[in-house]
Amino acid sequence: MVFIEEKHRYLSSLEEQPKQNALYALVNEEPFQPPQNNVSEIDDIYFFSVQAIKKNSKEGFYSQYEKISRRKVSENSTAPFIHDDFLIFTLIIGVIRFECKKEWLVGVIKNRAKNATTTTFENLLTGNYQSKANIQSLVLVFLFLLDKSKINNDQLIEAYNAISDTHQSFNSDFIRIIHYKAFDIIIQFKLPKDTDKVSRLLEFEIRFKKRIKVFSYFIYNILLLALLFVSYQILHSLPEELKLKINEVAIIIGIAGVGFFGNLIPMFKVKFQELVLRTFGYPKELTE
Repeated sequence: MVFIEEKHRYLSSLEEQPKQNALYALVNEEPFQPPQNNVSEIDDIYFFSVQAIKKNSKEGFYSQYEKISRRKVSENSTAPFIHDDFLIFTLIIGVIRFECKKEWLVGVIKNRAKNATTTTFENLLTGNYQSKANIQSLVLVFLFLLDKSKINNDQLIEAYNAISDTHQSFNSDFIRIIHYKAFDIIIQFKLPKDTDKVSRLLEFEIRFKKRIKVFSYFIYNILLLALLFVSYQILHSLPEELKLKINEVAIIIGIAGVGFFGNLIPMFKVKFQELVLRTFGYPKELTE
């Protein structure tokens, strides 16, 4: 509950922060209109790149990417745009989605400060989504926007563990927004699906065991009746001389009594039911 309240308070503050608001709109499919006043050229490229991606406009994104890719990037460059996580992440999304040339962007990322975000950006460009060095929540959001089919359970778990580590997870607005979106993705992709699946399996198990119990009861009693019938037939097939020496009525009553007694012994019925369960593939461990 604390996490949710904190998230709500933070997101409510984004209205006065255009760059953060633009990223939130991008990853959450919220409406977005680029600000018009007091915007630098780099921020203008960022805002219109976000808008182009949201509109799925290759031409719109390419025009912005062409503008910024004219800038020279040298080794150990201190140009602010190189270290602008909001801009670089948006450009990566656009370059991959619209299949633009990556060379300039690869060069930019190689000249960034070496940290987990930079490593993840580089791996996103090369398709290395499984690297343990990645910020998994960042990979999760990226795949959510571009190819949901590549999201796997390990990424969901690792992203959740990172989000749970509050000392590491919220050290910048960029990472914070990404983590909040990743948390929503985890709930959407993992928790409801697993919960529903487990719930359905548990319901099926209850129905299955009830049906097996009824089924095994009928089969058990049919076998007892068959035993009685076979014994009766065997008795009638005996030679007349032997029959005279045997009290037929006593034998039949005895056989019926054995069958009735057997049906009353719970152990026999339980063992037979377990045998039927295992015949239908129910794990032995769950019957112990």
